[in-house]
Amino acid sequence: MRSPSSRRAITGFTLVELLVVIAIIGILIALLLPAVQAAREAARRSQCVDNLKQLSLGCLNYNDVMKKFPQCYLGNQPPSVGGHSGTCTGRSWMFAILPYIEQAPLQNLTSYYLPLGGNFGVPVNVNTGVAKTVVPVFLCPSDQNQDGIMGSRSDSGTPPADGATWAVTNYKGCAGSNWAWGDAICRYIFPKGGYWPNSNNGLEQGNGMMWRNWNNQANQAMCWVPISNVQDGTSNTFLLGEAIPRWTLWAWWWNSNATTATCGIPLNYKSLAIQASPDTVTLESRWGDWPNNYSFMSRHPMGANFAMVDGHVSFINETIDLYLYRYLGNRGDEVAITAP
Repeated sequence: MRSPSSRRAITGFTLVELLVVIAIIGILIALLLPAVQAAREAARRSQCVDNLKQLSLGCLNYNDVMKKFPQCYLGNQPPSVGGHSGTCTGRSWMFAILPYIEQAPLQNLTSYYLPLGGNFGVPVNVNTGVAKTVVPVFLCPSDQNQDGIMGSRSDSGTPPADGATWAVTNYKGCAGSNWAWGDAICRYIFPKGGYWPNSNNGLEQGNGMMWRNWNNQANQAMCWVPISNVQDGTSNTFLLGEAIPRWTLWAWWWNSNATTATCGIPLNYKSLAIQASPDTVTLESRWGDWPNNYSFMSRHPMGANFAMVDGHVSFINETIDLYLYRYLGNRGDEVAITAP
């Protein structure tokens, strides 16, 4: 029998050693977590770029067939309450390109003879169902927005009585850079560009590629932009950009008033009301403030992705010079500036 002294000594971790190991693991996790988050955001941003490329190619293919870029359609009457009236038969440029982004069956389900329906006392119909359909390519993966569905709210921020919900979009057409409303920094007009020089009505007379088109029935020919009218170069002019549905009431893909944005308002702009009380007033609480948020916005750090008219996508930093940003949004200011 072995004596006790001949047995191998039993070893183990002391409490101090265990705490040191835990601390080292914590430090490694703290170092690795930002890298993992950055890698995930890079992947999401890459998918966002792919979405914008697909949408811009859809617009270009539409142009090849129709000899003009898609535009919003007024219908028999414009939406009247918060941009959501179910009586309107209008639809957006995004509806127009459905066949060009492999969504022709969805467009074929609709009826041109029926209004949107589904709210404000208008019966639900097939168009209502289509407007509630989530289209994955319309969504940026960096913006988690209730799986692409959001309840519509009035300008006051309260939901309508019927609780209508619609499928949203993270991408909008560039209406240009002329703008008549909002804080002083947002209001802008340039004497050239588009069909209406000296106009600051960027909602109806945009100097970009597509606008909401509610009161131009007498000038329908001027509401469609052929590629020949892009005077600053197709690689130097915004076609599409990003939006955040939770930061603006107008971001659902069926609606002509909810699929365009202006470069008159700075990128990722926070209104003076938000700047004055950032602890209590936020972009989400001010989502009905259309004069200051009918703009391009993104959850990507420091900027947003934009598709140019030629189909390529550029990331634009939110610190971009405002005049440069507005030149890129204007299709005919005759200032051909390359996106940074």
